[in-house]
Amino acid sequence: MDEAAVHSAAMRVEPAVPGDAPAILALHRRVLAEGEWFITQPDEFPESVDAKVAVIRDAARSDNGVFLVARHQHALVGWAQVVGGGRRRTHHVGRLEMMVDARVRGVGIGSALLGAIVQWAERSPAVYKLSLNAFAHNTRALALYQKFGFEEEGRRKREYRFSDGTWRDDVLMCRWVK
Repeated sequence: MDEAAVHSAAMRVEPAVPGDAPAILALHRRVLAEGEWFITQPDEFPESVDAKVAVIRDAARSDNGVFLVARHQHALVGWAQVVGGGRRRTHHVGRLEMMVDARVRGVGIGSALLGAIVQWAERSPAVYKLSLNAFAHNTRALALYQKFGFEEEGRRKREYRFSDGTWRDDVLMCRWVK
C-alpha cells in the first residue's frame, strides 16, 4: 500500500474517544511485542482499558495535552499522544509518544499523525515545545521527526540494555512551536 492509496481510502486523524480504548490498548501491546521501538517490554505493561479511557479523558480536558488516533478504512491503525508537563515550570512542554501498526508503516500514517500533532501544538496557547525520545537505531522514526522540524537535543549513550546484551542510545529530540 502506498501513501496515495492510504489517503484515497478514507484515512483520517481525529481526537480519541473513550470507545477507542480497546483498539488503542491492543495496538500498544502489538507494538511493544515487536521488542524494538520502546523501552517497555510487554510483560512490564499492565495497562488496562479503563486506564486508557482515563488517559483519553484527561487529554480531552487538558490545555497542554492531546490524544489523536489515525483510522484507515474505519480501523484504528495509529495513535499519537502529547502529555503536557504537570508542574508550572514544565507546563509549556508536551511529551510526544506515537505508535503505528506495523501492517501500515511507511504509507503516511505517521506523517498524518505527526502533522496533526504539530498543528494542534501550534494552536495550543499552553504548549511551546514538543519533546520526545527515540532509539538511535530507529532511523525511520528519526527521519520522520526531522521532516517535521524536530532537532536532536542530546543523546544518552548506551542508556538501554536489551536482553541479548546489546545496547541502545537514547536520542532526545524537540520542536519549538512558539
